[in-house]
Amino acid sequence: MLQRNIKYLLPLLFFLIISGCSMSKPSVYGNDYPLQSVSHKIENLSLKIPAEYHFVEDNECNCHELWFVKDDYFSDISINKLNFEKSNLLDEEDLLYQAAELSLRLIKTKLKDDFLFDGRYEWFDIGERKAIAFRYENKNRYSGRIVITKVNGVLLESNALLHKDRNNQELLSELFKAQNSNLESLTY
Repeated sequence: MLQRNIKYLLPLLFFLIISGCSMSKPSVYGNDYPLQSVSHKIENLSLKIPAEYHFVEDNECNCHELWFVKDDYFSDISINKLNFEKSNLLDEEDLLYQAAELSLRLIKTKLKDDFLFDGRYEWFDIGERKAIAFRYENKNRYSGRIVITKVNGVLLESNALLHKDRNNQELLSELFKAQNSNLESLTY
């Protein structure tokens, strides 16, 4: 009796595992934040700016390829191209994970003892692209989220920061939704 049930359950279990692995997974924050109809371009990079944000020229340190600040100046989103050697990496997920680990180490080095990270990564899809994200905090100052994705062979890092009410989950969710929407509009 048990053998007969297993004979029927195994194909079903196999199908569920395969279909579960191949299904796309959206971000926990969604990507339906309204975007402005105007897109911004630098070199071959084009994307739409989230509503209530404006483009900022980075004149101080030239640290960002693209930088958007919310009109109330409580949050911002920046996007940078990453030059990352992938010679020893097996696949795209390995590349994204290694780039996220490098970003994490750089932020930790910069923030030193003020750095907080819960050790969790979020894997999700932005349209047809895979992405990895992690949240971090600078004690008593701001909360942030880094998303790493690849667009037409170019590795990109998006950093979203909330500078006021850093523990307000509603504001953080809204910011991270704007970040995801911004990245989904991105073409290269």
